[in-house]
Amino acid sequence: MELFTVLDQIVTPGEPRGGDVVAEATKRRWIMPFATGQYVYGPEWTALTRHLQQELLTRAARIGFQEWLFPRMIPAEAVRSFQLTQFAPHLLLTLDGGKQVLDPVQCLPMYHLFANAEIDSRRLPLRIVETMGGWTWRDEAVDELDGPIRAREFLRVEHVWLAPHDEGVTIRAQVRDSVVTFLRELGLSVQVVVGEGCMDIPSIQKSLSAAQAIDEVPVLDLEIPLRDPLHADGSLRPNAKEDFEEICGCTVEGDHQVDNFGIHSDAPGLASGCCGVGLNRLAVGFLYQHGFDPTQWPIDVPAARSASSGA
Repeated sequence: MELFTVLDQIVTPGEPRGGDVVAEATKRRWIMPFATGQYVYGPEWTALTRHLQQELLTRAARIGFQEWLFPRMIPAEAVRSFQLTQFAPHLLLTLDGGKQVLDPVQCLPMYHLFANAEIDSRRLPLRIVETMGGWTWRDEAVDELDGPIRAREFLRVEHVWLAPHDEGVTIRAQVRDSVVTFLRELGLSVQVVVGEGCMDIPSIQKSLSAAQAIDEVPVLDLEIPLRDPLHADGSLRPNAKEDFEEICGCTVEGDHQVDNFGIHSDAPGLASGCCGVGLNRLAVGFLYQHGFDPTQWPIDVPAARSASSGA
């Protein structure tokens, strides 16, 4: 199957009301520039993000995920074992003379925790959802920064799992469907796309070439509109192909990371997968669709309504 093939698309009727979300949020001081690629987020934005975060955690719990809390400083050898391509080396922020890396993907701690360990099959499937560790970090190039859409620190809700391969595929489908259902309940347009992922892994490339159905595709991206593809003067934004942009990647990694980290189990065919939802982009997409008046939102966020009214 070809990269970037649109496998499913549901478009919400009605024109988006938010306009240029980054510009409007900055004008209203819902977000405030702090340093290069960093922002302070005001009470309205924070209340909306908290609501979205909690809803995703609640939905993850319904499909068997337990919330854990991960570190964000990762030993450099763990990052090397993970074999990142898109985010290494130029997007990595290092500490302690390069011995530590600020986590760019958020699922890494699970692999490092269980490296060279034997996991009893009675503990499987292991389903973890994580967000409380804080920012995900990437040293984005200055000319590619794009407000909270592409910042150097951003928030995510990360789902990660270990399970026998077939069960892992089912888990990925459950997470994907849970997130898509939530996006639809938020009144957002959604499309599911054949994704590229963050690792150049031969087994994933082989699976992609052989894929005939959605559950056989190793990487699925969930995309929503974040902004108009056109500038105010009618010109096309750089690299704008359509309204939709990625907010979530759902990956079935097979046994690649399990083998890289030496994770073993008496369960046959142990494999892993992950699905991270970017809260910054989700907030942008929500505001793009519904605007900045919390009384007109399809969800009740009292803290945002109170802050917006000055109460």
